Amino acid sequence: MFLRELELQNFRCFAQKTITFEKQITFVTGDNGMGKTSILEAIHYLCYLKSFRSHVVQDVVHTGSESFFLKGGFERMHDFETAQHSLQVGYFQRKKSIKLDQRPVTSFKQILSYFQVITLTEDDIDLIKGYPAVRRAFIDQAVLFCQPEAFDEYSSFRQVVAHRNALLATPKKIDHTEFEVWNHGLWQHSLKIQQYRVHALDRVEKAVNSLLEQYFDGIYEVSLRYDPKFVCIGDDYDTFARKIFHLFDQERIMKRSLYGAHLDDIVIQIKGKKARVYASRGQQKLISLLCKVSWASFTSGDIDHPIMLIDDFISDFDKIRLSGLVDFFMNCKNQIILTAPFCDPALKKLLEKADPEIISL
Repeated sequence: MFLRELELQNFRCFAQKTITFEKQITFVTGDNGMGKTSILEAIHYLCYLKSFRSHVVQDVVHTGSESFFLKGGFERMHDFETAQHSLQVGYFQRKKSIKLDQRPVTSFKQILSYFQVITLTEDDIDLIKGYPAVRRAFIDQAVLFCQPEAFDEYSSFRQVVAHRNALLATPKKIDHTEFEVWNHGLWQHSLKIQQYRVHALDRVEKAVNSLLEQYFDGIYEVSLRYDPKFVCIGDDYDTFARKIFHLFDQERIMKRSLYGAHLDDIVIQIKGKKARVYASRGQQKLISLLCKVSWASFTSGDIDHPIMLIDDFISDFDKIRLSGLVDFFMNCKNQIILTAPFCDPALKKLLEKADPEIISL
């Protein structure tokens, strides 16, 4: 996959901007506030239909406007032939309009089969340092890269959680026969989500350690362990039911489910110790980056290599780590678009061997 052209209208600081991409690696540089991150944000928005900086749509709209428009023209290999595609997202009168090759898109799942993006930002260090919700979001996104068909299972899972929570929140006496149906449903869907996650986590761990061995002299070994809450792969329903029997009264008080895949976590270790506690900031950043870029190895023959967006994430790595990262960038098949507030001489020298396209804002 290769993004050839990006058009922005009334998006962030850009009233109108068209950018073309010619090389595998593009380095976007410029002063703060010039729109470097907004360019990556626009590409990310085309894939995920949301920003990585804000959950409020109006935040990305250019000052003085009430709408925005994004369009990406990209190439994709299919059956050994290059096909041209276009993806556009418009926002007008508080409604989004999404089109792929001029045909309306009704689901994120449709986009995922054509246009995939891996985005790394400074906040991705929260994969190590942050709350479990960050790690769940990471592994769920990895699952969809591995198995896009899992999208439907996730939708069903969210519906079951919502229905069970609504039942717990009702002031009326709960019908235990009906409640047992939702108990079983949440257990069943949680098991399926866990299976997806464990499979993806195994692939991430193997890919991360392979990258460490290949580009960083195997400086340390990383392990990723799934940490479930009550629902465990291998338990039958009766065993599970005995585990959660004591939760009902507390769930009624809190009016929400206190077990399930939406509460699970991932334990990330380096050299056998928790990375959150024992890893340095540099180690945490490198692990976070490698966990994200490991998704690039998940693509099948039917899906091109995803585009990598790296927003000011590599500028404070030491020279040895930077050299390894640049070697990785040069050897992978992905289109890579990086940003930095300024071109540090050491970084610039390392990037020169990759012969990047330079866009100065």
